[in-house]
Amino acid sequence: MIGTSNRSIGVVGFSNNIGVFGQSTNPASFAGLFAGNVQVTGTLSAAVKNAVVPFPDGSARVLHCMESPEHWFEDFGTAKLKRGPAIVRLDADFAKVIKRGDYRVFPTPEGDCRGLFVYRKRAANFEVRELMGGKSSIAFCYRIVGRRKDITGHRRFAKIDTRLPALAAATRAPRQRKPTAAALRAFADLEQEARKRAPKRARKLGRSRPAQRWSRRAARRAGKQ
Repeated sequence: MIGTSNRSIGVVGFSNNIGVFGQSTNPASFAGLFAGNVQVTGTLSAAVKNAVVPFPDGSARVLHCMESPEHWFEDFGTAKLKRGPAIVRLDADFAKVIKRGDYRVFPTPEGDCRGLFVYRKRAANFEVRELMGGKSSIAFCYRIVGRRKDITGHRRFAKIDTRLPALAAATRAPRQRKPTAAALRAFADLEQEARKRAPKRARKLGRSRPAQRWSRRAARRAGKQ
């Protein structure tokens, strides 16, 4: 199956069960392959999620994604103590996508000191201090993780059924042995309309004798009806 388009979607699958299904019996091949960007509107579930990155030797290497039982966004940064404390502002865009009342900060000193701890967390910033009232002025880096703001009702280690849903049995309408009177009339009308619009040469060459006989027979049946 091939679908092409210069403006919109090349292939569309719609169903109340599975819209598009791909399967490969060869473990070294792919059930699906995308050469370009991929957008998913919904939940993406996979056994393993990898990133393929170029290596200095020209090869491509695999890095694995870290996983968590909850939905977190994370950010990283650096700051500096000023004789003990340091107030660090959250990145404005990062703050828009997390629940600012529930985030974690992990500071790491980049110099000799008594150690660091998070003294206070606010919606727009957090404060880091040196342990035991220290007054050092050293640089530190930090990792901050916040719960995703757009996801609610999440359960830790939620169960998921990875089996394919049962495919609905295909149903077809019973095939009619004889065309109905309405179908015959519609065919006769369409055939006459097409003959009127066709060029004169096409009217002579475009219809074979069997087609002419079938058309006349359909017209007679439609007239009797």
